[in-house]
Amino acid sequence: MDIDVLVIGGGMAGLVAARKTIEANISTMVIATGLGSTVLSSGTIDLLGYFNNMEVRKPIERLNEFISQHPDHPYAIVGRKRILEALQDFKEKYNSFISYDGDLEKNQTLLTPLGLFKPTFLAQSSIIRGTSENLKDSKVLVIGFRNLLNHTPALIAKSLKEIWGIDADYIKLDRNETQPVQLALLLEYHRDEIIRKLNEINLGNYDYLALPPVLGVRHTREIASEFENSFGAKVFETMSFPPSVPGLRLQQLLEQPLVQNGVEIRLGWRATEIKTTKQGCHTKILENDTKREISSKAVIIASGQIMRDEINITSEKDFQGTVIPQTFQYLKTDSELRFTSNGKSSENIFVAGSAISERNMIGLGASLTTGYASALEVIKYLKGN
Repeated sequence: MDIDVLVIGGGMAGLVAARKTIEANISTMVIATGLGSTVLSSGTIDLLGYFNNMEVRKPIERLNEFISQHPDHPYAIVGRKRILEALQDFKEKYNSFISYDGDLEKNQTLLTPLGLFKPTFLAQSSIIRGTSENLKDSKVLVIGFRNLLNHTPALIAKSLKEIWGIDADYIKLDRNETQPVQLALLLEYHRDEIIRKLNEINLGNYDYLALPPVLGVRHTREIASEFENSFGAKVFETMSFPPSVPGLRLQQLLEQPLVQNGVEIRLGWRATEIKTTKQGCHTKILENDTKREISSKAVIIASGQIMRDEINITSEKDFQGTVIPQTFQYLKTDSELRFTSNGKSSENIFVAGSAISERNMIGLGASLTTGYASALEVIKYLKGN
C-alpha cells in the first residue's frame, strides 16, 4: 500500500489530523488497534477549565500565562494562534447531524450528573443549553429513567435547589434500559411511547426539561425538537460520566468526513515497526496473524496513552526510538511536532494527541489542537512550504 500519510490512532487527534490532510489533497489512511478513548469520553471539549486551582472563565485570555508556566505542554508547542485556528476550524466544519457550540471567548458552565456546574469550552448543541446562566431564575424539571445507570435525577434536582437556588423538581419513568446507549438507540426511532407517558403525567409549567444524554445518536436535533413541541419547554441534556452517548456521537462526527472522502479506517491493525528511508516511511502492520507493510511519505502517531502499542522506529540517518505502551513514557517532540529521541528529531514522523501531554491533561482540547497542528506540519513538509 502506497499513500502519502499514515495516521496511527483512531481517536480525536488522529481523525482531526486525517481530515486536515485530505483537505490538502494528500492521500491518507488511518489504522488503529481499536476505538480510542474519544468514544469513551464525555464528549465535551475542554480547553482550560481550571488553572492554579481556580475556575477559568476566559481560557483564551489565560493561555499565554498557562503556556509560560508550562513550556513543555502541548499547548506551548502548538501556540496560541494555532490553538484558536483549530478550535474555529472544528466548530465550523464538524457540523452535520450534531454541532458543537460555545462562545470562543469564554467557558460555558454545564450541568453535570451530580447537579454541579463544570466549565467547558465546546459542547454538543443538545447539552450547551444547560448552562448555569440559562437555568438561573428558571423552573427546571429533571427527567430520569428508573433503571438507567449513573443518572440520579433526585440528586440533580436537590443540588440545583439547595446549592444553586434554582427551582427544580424531578420525575422518574419506568423503563427497563440500564445503559444510556440502549435508551438513545430506542429514542432514535421509537420515541412515541416515552412522549406519550410524559404527556400522561401532565408535567406542568416548566421552562426547561433536563434529560440524561440519551436523545438519540444521529437524530438528536429532531428528537429534542419533538420534545419541545410536545411539552412547551426548552430541552437539554446534562453532561454524563464516560462512557457516554455524546462520546459516541463525537466519534461518528469525526469519522463521517473521512468515510465520505474515501479514507480507509482500519481497526485491528497494529503498527509494530516504522523504518524511515530516503523514499519515506515503511510501517509494518500486524492484523491478527497477517503481516502487512504500508509505504508512506510521512506518519502521524496519534495512538494515545491507553491503547498505545510498542512501535520500533529506525532510520537510515542513525535515528532510533521506541514507542512503548502502557508505561506512561510520554513521547517527546520538537517545535514542529516531530517525534524526537535522544535529542534527535525524525524527519517525517510526527506525533499528536494525549501521548505527548505529560502533565496537566486538558481532555480533548489537547488532542484536537495537536491533531490539527501536526497535520499542518505534515502538509508543510510534503508540499515544501
